[in-house]
Amino acid sequence: MKRAATRRNAPIFHGWWIVVAAFVAQAVNVGLLFYSWGVFTAPLAEEFGGRGRVAGAYSAMQIACALYGLAVGRIVDRRGAREVQILGAVVFASGYLLLSRAAALPWLYLCMAGPIALGSTCVGALPSNSAVARWFVRKRGRALGFATAGISAGGIVFAPASQYLIDHVGWRTAYVVLGLSVIVLVLPPVLLFMRRDPADMGLEPDGEPAAAEGDREARLAYAERELARSVRPEVAMRQSSFWLLAAAFGITMTGLASLLLNQVSLLVDRGMPATHASWVLGATAAMGVVGKLGFGALLDRFDQRRVAAACFVLQALGVLILWQTRSMPALVCYVILYGYAMGGNATLQASLVAEAFGRLHYGAIFSRLTPFVVLSQAMGIPAMGYLRDHTGSYGPGLAVIVASSLIAVWLVLRVRLVRA
Repeated sequence: MKRAATRRNAPIFHGWWIVVAAFVAQAVNVGLLFYSWGVFTAPLAEEFGGRGRVAGAYSAMQIACALYGLAVGRIVDRRGAREVQILGAVVFASGYLLLSRAAALPWLYLCMAGPIALGSTCVGALPSNSAVARWFVRKRGRALGFATAGISAGGIVFAPASQYLIDHVGWRTAYVVLGLSVIVLVLPPVLLFMRRDPADMGLEPDGEPAAAEGDREARLAYAERELARSVRPEVAMRQSSFWLLAAAFGITMTGLASLLLNQVSLLVDRGMPATHASWVLGATAAMGVVGKLGFGALLDRFDQRRVAAACFVLQALGVLILWQTRSMPALVCYVILYGYAMGGNATLQASLVAEAFGRLHYGAIFSRLTPFVVLSQAMGIPAMGYLRDHTGSYGPGLAVIVASSLIAVWLVLRVRLVRA
């Protein structure tokens, strides 16, 4: 009793330390897997016989992550994120150490689809956002905004760091250093802060004061409300909201990845030096941090479907500016507008899943949603390159992204949210 009371009176609600651990884990995960991949593509292509052959390894990794997530999500719901992330950090780091010794293309594929994909799944968004969703209800949007800001922060740090390492020690040693960084950066905050549920520490979600010991009625009412709004994964998949969210975020995440992975090439096509184009990509990622924090705050104040719809409209407008204009002021407007808007995607997806289906089975439901988003990206990202190669311009691809973003607006507004 005394221990629980002491924890309730702590100056900082422990849930915010959960957010810190989630921020770091997602920064390392996405920084290494997404933003650094583009930096390593050139030396890997030179080593293993071309960009096309190397690109397949990234696709294999994405598909493997989606499949691993189906099992990892259930484990997170039952045992919490801590044990999963500890194991994941070790496996993730081991994957990069093995990758540094890759002697043939099959080895690259096995490393990416094996330990790297499994480690990433155990470290990244699935366990991190599941933990945050359990610790916050009323302040969930703001908390997820801070946690998912790590996604963009990872791009700011790891893309230039990877380039520096490749230039100075080569890509193999660079992978060794990055692998060790997973252990150094992820394990300490996870070991120190990550806990499964506020009840395990005698706390309530959001840091709210616990009900009086004698007030059993209030406790039962809260538990009943939580159970009423939390549905099992198999039930969620039979609801239209699951498929609407899968379609809406499959569309927007595909557009986001297709654009960011081709943004440097697009600007180089227009005559910008590659170094400057890389800085523009970094600036876009930096605005993503601001966007995650901004949209996270909005989610706690307004209907989350309308916030998501506004985000998708701003994304469409940003892509339209990039597509139709060539001036430097217009490029600055694009970076600010699109960077801010695209930053909200991960926060919105994480929060809407919890808002639509509750938090008790969050991990399992989120993991079942992920394969549909990945499948959409697996088709959409190559399509962007195909359109560029066959039309000589990124214009048709940008037009598709604008149109699909507006379709996503209609989809997300039809999602049903269950309030406690």
